[in-house]
Amino acid sequence: MQIEVHRAGRTFYAHSTVLLNIPHRQLDGLLARPDWPAVVASKYLGLPDTAGRSLLDLSQAASARPTRSAGELSNSQLDDLMRRQERGELTAEQMIAEMQNMRKHPAAEIELEAKVAEAVVSHSGVSRPVWEEAGYELLETLLPGSGLISDKTGIRRELPKEAEEVSTRMGIHSISLEDEFPIVTATYGYSRAEFRPNECRLNPFPSDRDHGGKFPVFVDQVHADAIIVRLDAERVIEWLELNGHAIDLPRATSTSVSQKSAFVKMFQDVSLHETIPPEAAPARLTFGLLHTLSHLSVRRAALLCGLDHTSLSEYLFPRSLSYAIYCNHRFGATIGALTSLFEQTASEWLSSIESSDKCVYDPVCKETTGNCHVCLHLAETSCRFFNLNLNRALLFGGKDTQLGRIKVGYLTI
Repeated sequence: MQIEVHRAGRTFYAHSTVLLNIPHRQLDGLLARPDWPAVVASKYLGLPDTAGRSLLDLSQAASARPTRSAGELSNSQLDDLMRRQERGELTAEQMIAEMQNMRKHPAAEIELEAKVAEAVVSHSGVSRPVWEEAGYELLETLLPGSGLISDKTGIRRELPKEAEEVSTRMGIHSISLEDEFPIVTATYGYSRAEFRPNECRLNPFPSDRDHGGKFPVFVDQVHADAIIVRLDAERVIEWLELNGHAIDLPRATSTSVSQKSAFVKMFQDVSLHETIPPEAAPARLTFGLLHTLSHLSVRRAALLCGLDHTSLSEYLFPRSLSYAIYCNHRFGATIGALTSLFEQTASEWLSSIESSDKCVYDPVCKETTGNCHVCLHLAETSCRFFNLNLNRALLFGGKDTQLGRIKVGYLTI
């Protein structure tokens, strides 16, 4: 045995969770409704009931009250109109027209959400419990670019043309930059001998007498710049078919809705913090593809943006085939490293990901797990999924420990 100080890093493993900070004050009206996941799903799918309406508009509609008399506008509605005018989204004439429209239909908005749940199920062909389980993740997916987390959202930065060509070739649907990605890290306990879930004993921090004996959760929030990548759903479906794992697309009202719904349904009841078994082959392939690309994005970005790869983290949105990479500490969050990467070296960054098919430990690495500390692994502070379900074979072809031979890599189609 060896004696260690109880506070030493080798004996103390802090357990944290990382979340996007949802602006509850602005979305209280929406989140207070029991059917809010259906409203979010409708917005994500682009259905007619919510098309052209922001999350803030939907929240205000949900918080409207029948007792409000015709012709009366709420303070939140007036504040929203003023903000939109200040950002240049509305002229004075358009603002007056918006106010007149709101006065004409004060009560009609109240019943919108009640109809949305039925519309989501009928348009998507996917049952309501699936959308309820996916609600929070879809809300996180919609937040970037919504105007709720950054005042600079109205200024859309275009990916350089050369980088756009590379991203299309790689099967990427879109790459965007978020100036103020609101990441919250909540540390809720610690373990002693082991870090992994189900393999350690989780201890809470000592209770606080000043707060009624409750256990404290330590929270830190960082507004960092982030690059958000979304894969092409049609390309992912084609890739699954080429590897013998075709998925049943729901009978939806459009191809786009069907494809989006299929991936939301795919991850129903799938644990992403464990090795995904062969029984859930499409989910294993899809999540593994997204996770592997995310890790390569972090590692290659670190080489170009001037930050160590331990200073960058990933945030995955599997159901929307998206991931974000962001700086995970306050110093790096303020220097605009990823903004410079997006604007100046995006093409080199994507090309380096596209050519990351080699590892110094090949052929051993390639023929066994397809991932190791040299080619794919990230630090515990950067990866929320413990470096599981990673494999370069998903991108370039090769052997998978659960599914056997991957005939076609996603980047080699």
